[in-house]
Amino acid sequence: MPPTTVIIEDNEWGGVERRRAKRKLVAERVQLALPGQITVQPCNLRDLSALGAGLRLEGLVLLPNYFALSFDGFRTSFTCHLVWRDGDRGGAEFRA
Repeated sequence: MPPTTVIIEDNEWGGVERRRAKRKLVAERVQLALPGQITVQPCNLRDLSALGAGLRLEGLVLLPNYFALSFDGFRTSFTCHLVWRDGDRGGAEFRA
């Protein structure tokens, strides 16, 4: 069964938006591949833009600065740079 993606317009935020690209709130399961590990780690995608993604990290105590993110079981993947982390939430920037 293909994953279900839910996109929600974020009209509740009343603060100043400092992001370079508009983000959409998304609820989707993705996978992370961490350097030096054979297995992949499940993760929840919280929001998405053309430049990066907001993640909910499920039990990942350590997350390296660079990792791969996949939406489709690693048929394709994106190299990511961890920009920020606060507890089980994090923000990643897509790298070329």
